[in-house]
Amino acid sequence: MAICMTSLKRDRNGDWFARKGIPKDIRDAYRAAYGKSQEERFRRDSGLPSGRAKREFLDWLAEIEDRIDRIRNASSVQTLTQRQMHALIGRWYAEFTQERTDPPETAEEIEHIYDAYEQVVESGCSTLGNPEDFDESEERTPQHAARVRAFVAAHSDIDAFLISEGVGLSEGQRCELIDALENDFVAALGVRRRRALGDFGEDTRLRRFPDVSDLARVVRKEKLAGWTAWQAFEAWVAERKPAASTVNRWRGVFQALDVAHEGKDVALFTAEDAINWKNSLITEGRGTRTVNEIWLSAARRVFGWVVEQKKIPKNPFEGVKVAGPAKPPKTRQDEFNDAEIKLILNASLAPMSPRIGEQLRAAYRWVPWICAYTGARVGEITQLRKQDFQRHRSGFWFITITPEAGAVKGDKFREVVLHEHLLEQGLIDFVADSNDGYLFCKPASDTPIDPLNPPRPPHVIARTKLADWVRKQGVEDPRIRPNHAWRHTFKRRAARAGIEQRLRDGICGHSSGSVGAIYETPSLEDIAEAISRFPRYDV
Repeated sequence: MAICMTSLKRDRNGDWFARKGIPKDIRDAYRAAYGKSQEERFRRDSGLPSGRAKREFLDWLAEIEDRIDRIRNASSVQTLTQRQMHALIGRWYAEFTQERTDPPETAEEIEHIYDAYEQVVESGCSTLGNPEDFDESEERTPQHAARVRAFVAAHSDIDAFLISEGVGLSEGQRCELIDALENDFVAALGVRRRRALGDFGEDTRLRRFPDVSDLARVVRKEKLAGWTAWQAFEAWVAERKPAASTVNRWRGVFQALDVAHEGKDVALFTAEDAINWKNSLITEGRGTRTVNEIWLSAARRVFGWVVEQKKIPKNPFEGVKVAGPAKPPKTRQDEFNDAEIKLILNASLAPMSPRIGEQLRAAYRWVPWICAYTGARVGEITQLRKQDFQRHRSGFWFITITPEAGAVKGDKFREVVLHEHLLEQGLIDFVADSNDGYLFCKPASDTPIDPLNPPRPPHVIARTKLADWVRKQGVEDPRIRPNHAWRHTFKRRAARAGIEQRLRDGICGHSSGSVGAIYETPSLEDIAEAISRFPRYDV
């Protein structure tokens, strides 16, 4: 049998139009909840732009299909705790007390409902004929309780509300729910009467009800993602396979997120949860920048991926940031000054203790010089291998910085020509005399690793030790980064030497942001000519 799909069309008068049929098996329940049973119709003015009409149509269709799903889900009986029941009453109360504007209700209409309610309540009084003697504390008979319950159910629209929420209750819990909301029903009538008279003051009764997220755990099982925050991170790592450094930085974020929310399903995270967690992150040892760039960025990225997997409708961490003080004023340049350059490069030429490992001694000796003449990231150099050094047919030597050797930003290889001063110092002789493989660090172990707790790669360990070594040589200014400053130093010296920006960016692996730059990648010959004009470091 052919399936009739709901589609957006033009009506005869040009209006945007669509129909969505209501399945036969739920028409009675749909009518009770939404007032229609055969079909729902979508209509927008003919002048509405096509793109906007399609977006509004898809939103409308999603809402109708969600209603149908909720009604079907309500056919399965669920059990609520007392807290969840009162959370459900709170949701009903908030909806029931909304202002009626189409048509607007009058105070007389509300008073009529309340008078009818009082009559039903007093109809069970044991002193019939003497309503003045009515005692509210008198226990209701089963018959009297059933009459009051039926009245409250009919005038509170609770059954339609339950259907719209996708909540199915046993008859016993339904009766318990209606009995529990009776006082709130009376209070809600009072709120609606005040609003009909023009009093729109705050309704403080809403504060009594518990958080509805607790309710969602039971009444919307079909909406759960099946992942805690940690499990979402685990799934993200398995698919995206991020760098080990990213996993190590973010692992603690999701462990803390899981603990703080007691393993709650990611579908139950609310924007309020995100805000509350954000507010708890600022501590004496954790500043605004760390919270924004690591903790909240990690949560936002992974929850955004969960949205892409259609596990949750929206990202609760989207737009959540810590408002902190402005960055401290910049009081020096990012490049090394002449004294620091001489201090580092001279220290690299000095004899080193034999207790330092051979490859680490080589890193202290050569990596600062290679960075100084290439502007490469230190990690790109500490992962260089013997085969990454090659001689061009024109005679100059160059290195290949490639993801095959380790982490490279953007996963893009590039080739960088070596300055003749490096050759004069014997760099190529050092490479030729070295064993195959990595020059400045040991190869990674072949032992299987835990993807959620990977060890630091050897080139990262070498990079960290090199930064510590630079500090020990006397470069102690906290405003300068002991490794990364070589990139700034190289680019500024290259600019002062008249090397054009296209070549400087190509050597350092920077992107200009222009599409045309893809077609203007400098050749090795171009780079060789530029490097020949780069001034020597005088140490």
